[in-house]
Amino acid sequence: MTNASKKQNIILIATLAVVFAALVTLAALTSSANRRAKAAADARSPLPENRIGEQVDESAAPGNGVGPEDEAKDAAKTEKRDEERAPETEVIEEQVKTTGKETGERTDEEKDAAVSATVRPEDMLPVFRAPVEGAVVVKECSLTIPVFSATMNDYRVHRGLDFACAPGTPVLAAADGVVTEVRRDPMMGVTVSVRHSGDCVTTYQGLDLETGSIAHVGDVVVSGQVIGAAGETALIESAEEGHMHFAMTVKGEAVDPGEYLEVTRLADLYEDAE
Repeated sequence: MTNASKKQNIILIATLAVVFAALVTLAALTSSANRRAKAAADARSPLPENRIGEQVDESAAPGNGVGPEDEAKDAAKTEKRDEERAPETEVIEEQVKTTGKETGERTDEEKDAAVSATVRPEDMLPVFRAPVEGAVVVKECSLTIPVFSATMNDYRVHRGLDFACAPGTPVLAAADGVVTEVRRDPMMGVTVSVRHSGDCVTTYQGLDLETGSIAHVGDVVVSGQVIGAAGETALIESAEEGHMHFAMTVKGEAVDPGEYLEVTRLADLYEDAE
């Protein structure tokens, strides 16, 4: 073998060695890249159900930056939350645990009783009685629909009940109260007003002139007490048969007295006769 041939063989072998080394290096790099890609994919994927229990709480692991200072901060936050819990909250939670409901969840009866307990006596309307003993209502109250007036010969509202009675018949306080007015009204005659609890005022009109000597402003009266006498002083109702006009307001608004007390009506007597 000539020297030239030997030299060519050496060059060929060297070239093959370089190529082989390059292939080995390339394979190693490719394998390493595949391993890194697989590790990254595994890190992003959730653990299988059978490995959930094997997860490690990395926040508590050493070397994660949780030192004594961080632990102190966490403890301070927990203590602050405990302080913010009002005692009432703990009581309610205990009630819910033991009874299944809060004490505030009351029945309708308990709620009604609670409301009644908060209402003061002076805010409640009293029990009313008829202002004339045994008298019959001969003309109803009509606050919105005009009714015929025999005296004025026209139709107009009638703000009260007319109780049939002869002049001189005792007029009685419809409930406990205080006399607030005794005066002579130009149209309705001698008038007495009594204020009651519940911001209610009863008014008795068309009374006799002697009433002024019976009732006086400031008198404290009880239900059924005589406060005047029936008369014929109401000019605007002078053509009507003998009666006493009785009106009522609640919180300053005119109301139908017939809705607040039991009375006998003329229509009732006709029904009984039939």
